[in-house]
Amino acid sequence: MSAYTAGHSMLLLLGALSLAKGFPVTRRTNTMSSLTWGPCPAYNDTLPSAIPFPVVCANFSVPVDWRNPNGQKLTLKVGKIAATTSTSFGTLYTNPGGPGNSGIDFLQSQEILAVHNSTGGAFDLVSWDPRGVGFSSSPIDCFDDRGASPGPFTFDSWVANLTVLGGLQAPSSGPSAKDVKTFNTNVKPWSSVVETLTSECNQKNAAYLTQVGTVAVVHDLVAIADAIGGSQTPINYYGFSYGTILGAYFINLLPHRVGRVVLDGVANATQSSSASGYEFFASSITDGDATLQQFLAQCAESGPLGCALASSNSTQSSLNAWINQLIDDAYNFAPLGSGMTSFDIRVLLESTARAPSQWQTMATNILVARQTISALMPGSNTTTTSGGNSTSIRIKRAHGFSTALPTVPRSANLAKRSQTAAQSMDNNWSLATAVLCGDSSAPPYTAVDTFNSIVNTSQTVSSIFAPFLAVQPEVTCSNWPYRAVQRYSSPWDAKTIANPIVIIGNTFDPVTPLHMAKELVRILNSNGKRSAALIQHDGSGHTTWEEPSLCTQTLLRAYFTNGSLPADTL
Repeated sequence: MSAYTAGHSMLLLLGALSLAKGFPVTRRTNTMSSLTWGPCPAYNDTLPSAIPFPVVCANFSVPVDWRNPNGQKLTLKVGKIAATTSTSFGTLYTNPGGPGNSGIDFLQSQEILAVHNSTGGAFDLVSWDPRGVGFSSSPIDCFDDRGASPGPFTFDSWVANLTVLGGLQAPSSGPSAKDVKTFNTNVKPWSSVVETLTSECNQKNAAYLTQVGTVAVVHDLVAIADAIGGSQTPINYYGFSYGTILGAYFINLLPHRVGRVVLDGVANATQSSSASGYEFFASSITDGDATLQQFLAQCAESGPLGCALASSNSTQSSLNAWINQLIDDAYNFAPLGSGMTSFDIRVLLESTARAPSQWQTMATNILVARQTISALMPGSNTTTTSGGNSTSIRIKRAHGFSTALPTVPRSANLAKRSQTAAQSMDNNWSLATAVLCGDSSAPPYTAVDTFNSIVNTSQTVSSIFAPFLAVQPEVTCSNWPYRAVQRYSSPWDAKTIANPIVIIGNTFDPVTPLHMAKELVRILNSNGKRSAALIQHDGSGHTTWEEPSLCTQTLLRAYFTNGSLPADTL
């Protein structure tokens, strides 16, 4: 979900296009592919009986390079859930984020209930594995994890090296001068690790690294919509996380095709196209600490019967002190490579903040980490728990409507789901790097700039979340030489948009903070007309599917079915 640059003379501006005035002229008539629906690839995390709705799939052919529509083709895997009402309002296209998340997995997962419930089942739901992802042909994969006998360059070993070198070890208060000095000695070896990825990606995916940018994915979306609904018909779209960047590209490149569009968990498309990875990351974690505090407050309120970390007299403040002590003990006693360093604890806390539906489990995981670190402390009698056994954390659903909603469980992070090697985390990381780095037109920057930003962000934005900035795909763009052959940089106000859209931001989102949603609404409404409405979803976690709200779903149903634009819920 970000934006970046890459290095110096390595920068390859392969046919970069200025798209400020709209889509490049491309003939679609000769590239049209029909869709013949049939069974979908199996979904590993959910038994067929647990899949919420019947899903059918089809293959769809698109050009590798949309500048040459009659040239080499690749195949996208497209999935569809039929409307469950007697009358369909048409097709709603959806993207679950990433970049690199599988739309086919998304349709077969419980998370699709978030979309279904927001439309009342009145639309056919269509998603797809974007180019380079999962079940689509030629997935971007830079690692040797496929098959029964993995090769030497595996994702686990590579990311372990990146973590040891790029993870800033620091106490809860933030890095000391000594910590910064130690951290900076890792710049060169960290760069070498990243450059190994670049080399492996080039060897395995050279023909496609410049062809998976967001502009190309918009082309694919429009081609699929043309095949299903007809050319020049309005396109309805619901995007989550990175899917909001895809949505922002779509409404600006083809404003006349905009139908009903909802962007949920807004990432900053302006930065994704023009800023460095570390700049984007610094702005994306601004609500991280506040979201973590929501977890601690609800843990204290739930007490020992609801939260493994709580005792009968726990408060948000006491639990926060307990978490800080956990980080400090990890910093002082856990050796590198133990999986329990201060960096590792911060990764666990970030995973906790983004997923309220997993807070019971995450509380138990944090407690296990506490126990493990205590065992590393010589002669320690540190209290490992405040008392109580975990059963379930009572989560306050947004606006208090939880009892009227079906449960939307999270079986795993979509980014880490895998039914085959083509859908594994290594594919996700590889594809995310190619897309996020490839989209960027940021000026060249170096690994030194990245490391300096990590330290500064740790001191000024979040001492909890900033230290693991250097192990995010987008931040490795300082060493990534490939750029998408088609890119877009501005404007973002969609002046001639055919229909107003809805923007949703959670009050507490550690990945896509509310201020990004508000800023996009401001930009879209800057021309004196109401092109966008804002729903501030009073929940925690990353996107609204974490804490669904009947209030939000009622507003969205009205918008999708009759075009009623909600009043801004500021």
